[in-house]
Amino acid sequence: MSEPVTHVLLIEDNPIDILLLRELLAKRKKTVYFVEAVNNLKSGISFLQKEKPDVILLDLYLPDSQGINTFDSLYAQMRDIPIIVSTALEDENAALLAVNNGAQDYLLKGTITSALLSRSIKYAIERKKAENKITYLALYDTLTDLPNRRLFFDRLSQAFSRAHRYKTKVGMMFIDLNKFKAINDNYGHEMGDKVLQAVGSRLKDAIRETDTAARLGGDEFGIILQDIKQESDTKAIAAKIINIIKKDYKVKANTFNIGASIGVSFYPTDGNDENDLLSRADKAMYRVKKSGKNGYCFCSSEAVTYI
Repeated sequence: MSEPVTHVLLIEDNPIDILLLRELLAKRKKTVYFVEAVNNLKSGISFLQKEKPDVILLDLYLPDSQGINTFDSLYAQMRDIPIIVSTALEDENAALLAVNNGAQDYLLKGTITSALLSRSIKYAIERKKAENKITYLALYDTLTDLPNRRLFFDRLSQAFSRAHRYKTKVGMMFIDLNKFKAINDNYGHEMGDKVLQAVGSRLKDAIRETDTAARLGGDEFGIILQDIKQESDTKAIAAKIINIIKKDYKVKANTFNIGASIGVSFYPTDGNDENDLLSRADKAMYRVKKSGKNGYCFCSSEAVTYI
């Protein structure tokens, strides 16, 4: 049985400290450490955009960044990876501040032993896994793996800020599935859940990376479309979503066919508040839903387009 390998990124500019940390980790017999080192923050961030190590060992004082700003700059971009900071004794206050800001641990140079370093890495990785799990449960729908309502509203607020900054619009789509209730009623919730999972997967594939698809509850979904220049641009997106949802769903020996009713609203045209925008899209969706057909409707218009 092969020994576990822990991938460590060391962001440290002192060659002696790099050599010492490598030697300390090499002494451990039960775990193999694969250590890669860079000597400044910019190189570390560049590395992390391509690779995802198990843990980061970060010196707070680097040629291109000093003190707590070093940690904050890295953490802002790499929240999912555990970070252990290392610093000299006289800078312990900065290390403690880093822990308060999200670091998993801090180590004082000159006091680090092989056992201490190994234990710190192990605990940092396990704590971060637990934190990530809690965050996932709080912000994601566990059935579809899509953002939940809470994260949807957070990203909507961020989209508003971006739209204000770049003078663009945000499109919101409120989606309700047609004929879905009959699946739960006639075949059970297990079948219904399988269909909801498939819908979530199709929605993720239908939008850009900059946009967000979320499950808002039951068989209701939401889409955030960023950087909209013309409201009419969303017509093709709405039609695309309806068409992908209309395709058959094969679950075990069964084939299901459902559809979608979509209401569309825009920031800032139709409102400046997240709840108001969702409410307007919801009302537009119900204008479509009344017919029982697949289609979309803008909240600013009574006209429904059927697909």
